Amino acid sequence: MKKIISLIITNNKLDRYKLSLLLVLTLLTGLIFSHALQSISISLLVVNTLFNKDCKKNIYAYFSSYGLIILSLFFFTFLLSGIYSDDKLYWLQKLNVRLAFILIPLGMITIRNMTHKTFQWVLYFFMWLIVVSSILVLLNYFKNYNQINSLYSLGQIMETPYSHVRFSLMICLAIFIGWHLYQGDFQPLFRGEKYITLTTTIFLIIFLHVMAVRSGLLAFYLSSLFLLFRHFFMFKKWKQGFLALSLLMLLPIVSYNFFPSVKTRVQYMKYDLNQYFYYNQIAGLSDATRLFSIKNGLEIWKENIWIGVGAGDVKNEVLKKYINTEIKTANKLPHNQIVWELASVGLIGGVIFLFASLFPLFNNRNYTDPLFVCLHIILFSSYLTEATLDDSTGNGLYLIFICLIYFQLRKNKE
Repeated sequence: MKKIISLIITNNKLDRYKLSLLLVLTLLTGLIFSHALQSISISLLVVNTLFNKDCKKNIYAYFSSYGLIILSLFFFTFLLSGIYSDDKLYWLQKLNVRLAFILIPLGMITIRNMTHKTFQWVLYFFMWLIVVSSILVLLNYFKNYNQINSLYSLGQIMETPYSHVRFSLMICLAIFIGWHLYQGDFQPLFRGEKYITLTTTIFLIIFLHVMAVRSGLLAFYLSSLFLLFRHFFMFKKWKQGFLALSLLMLLPIVSYNFFPSVKTRVQYMKYDLNQYFYYNQIAGLSDATRLFSIKNGLEIWKENIWIGVGAGDVKNEVLKKYINTEIKTANKLPHNQIVWELASVGLIGGVIFLFASLFPLFNNRNYTDPLFVCLHIILFSSYLTEATLDDSTGNGLYLIFICLIYFQLRKNKE
């Protein structure tokens, strides 16, 4: 503890910038291991921003960062929906989750001027957090190999530090962070360190396939295809690109034949979907209940096209759709971010949602940065099967990295 205190105290004064950096690191750690640590870190970041001699500068910097200000629209659409939401308690719960779209950007504004090397160190820290936690998960998998593989045949998955879907998205992001650091020749401790970064990146790619979480795999392949085609058109190395594309296409085939978890997962998915499409069965099934939840969400939206039912009433409206006693145990809220948005705040809110999602990417041509694009591909692809933004870990992952990368992009263009 004394060493940590000494790091943020300079000349007997609290260094607000260093404190913010430390809190960002604890926030990243909290994403994986502790909701409490995550909440405490966000709260302290905001306090550090506001109770500061540079408070006015920080607030001005926040309101001058249009790409971050626009993110607050995710919060305000839900806030306004409280006017016509009957279930105020549930509305407050959802609003509390969406509050992160204001608090995290505001709290992180104090590190807006971080150097590129510091930015790389933060990325490096996150990558190694994911590597270490992935190794622990993998060791547990090998320890209980047969038992866990049998769970895959029932539509379940190996135990992860948090939701396996969110964790797979973190792994996916860490893969492209590793590639970014390798390409940037980041070797902070010793020569040749970038090859260790490359090795760990390859390890994460393999582990992502062993986990066989489809959200993470979809995000990985879409982001990889983006980087490959970007490389094709920028450098015109068609033979090299064709070889890389061929290897990428072989990867799922190899995974299916060599990793039991992948093969079992695919077989269960076929069974699951067949039960839904041919026999209209959903109880006890994974994909079937997700598809049914999306269908219900669309029906709720069609009944309230323009402004939705309100963020507070989505849960109650969904429960009304599960009137059949055989499927009551299968009740789920819409497993699709776009459908969730439409059901909650309607077409008007959905358009605002789309604008707020795309603005940071297109503002100042930020889409020219490959890591920033990969972050958005990972997020947007998860929308298909999850309400990523209505989960503190999902929106936390997005907001932390959108801020970090946005600050660097803005700094480079000043």
